[in-house]
Amino acid sequence: MGQGGAVRILTVLAGMGGAAVAVASGCGVVDGYDCHELLACDIINEDGTNNGACLGTCVDPDLADFETTPRIVWIGPASEQPSCADALLDERDGDGPALAEHERLVAEPERDVRCDPCACTEPACVLPAGLTVTSGWMCDDSPDETVTPFRAPPGWDGACVAPPAVAPEAFGSFEIAPVTARPCEVVLSPVPRDGDLPDEAQSAVVCKGGAEEDLCPDEKVCVIGASRLRPGFRRCVVSPLAGDYAKCAPRDGAAGRTFSERFTFWNVRLDTRRCTRCACTETAPSTCEALVSTFEDDACTDLLASAVIRQRVCHDADSGSALGSMRAEWRVNAPGSCAPSGGELVGELIIERRTLCCMPE
Repeated sequence: MGQGGAVRILTVLAGMGGAAVAVASGCGVVDGYDCHELLACDIINEDGTNNGACLGTCVDPDLADFETTPRIVWIGPASEQPSCADALLDERDGDGPALAEHERLVAEPERDVRCDPCACTEPACVLPAGLTVTSGWMCDDSPDETVTPFRAPPGWDGACVAPPAVAPEAFGSFEIAPVTARPCEVVLSPVPRDGDLPDEAQSAVVCKGGAEEDLCPDEKVCVIGASRLRPGFRRCVVSPLAGDYAKCAPRDGAAGRTFSERFTFWNVRLDTRRCTRCACTETAPSTCEALVSTFEDDACTDLLASAVIRQRVCHDADSGSALGSMRAEWRVNAPGSCAPSGGELVGELIIERRTLCCMPE
């Protein structure tokens, strides 16, 4: 037995005191043990078995298809996963190795990630946004001239509109904005990742540490006692294999010191699955042409000028006239077409099954 194990035995026996020391150690008062042989005295384990120098539980983790080193494992909702540093109810200096995270496991992720179909808005012909009026000729908008907007309302359908009138002294010429062909656009919709787990899904945090060899008889392994673990933490062995055939030990009657409770989780090694970006490609162009008319009155009856508009057009006003209203109508309203692309699933998912066999709580 090493010096560390001896110190642990001395510490425990010194803390037990009186008859408890005698019962636990067998030294001095039971069967005439010589207390000079203190280092050879046994400690009574929490379940009543003789564990030599183990201050927790001596267990036999030798199960086929499982790692031989027991782990401390937390099992619970994914949203409440703790740190392995929080596993113990108390901290005892020198009492075994510290606990650190080994891996995090999840309930089985959805194998299929569904990509929403990509869609596009329809292209459309859009009427001019209105006029820009200047006090100069030929749409001169130099600093010496007055510039007055004469705008149509958003979504104008061409019906007669009468923005604030432009008086003759400010009405020298006007520019008609062009008709536009609004292109098709991607229709956005969230793409669900079915591999993501809801917060209430079961998960597992596997900790390393908390188990020591050479402290138990019969080549068993010493693990932290259940009384020292916070709720949700358990003593388990973990399978490195992906198969479902890993079997746990049979339940050991009322003693409950075998790894008999079985759980299955998954370790997501790699998940690069994603849906490609949606796009819209024009397959036929739009053809748009409108007749825009301006009027001196506010009811679209006293015509000033009319023009068929595709691009911007500048008109000089009649001397002494005012601008009171405007109207538009389609001559050619032929939106084109487009085709969506994207929304394809790419990437891969690599997951490994983990079977856990745990001691009953």
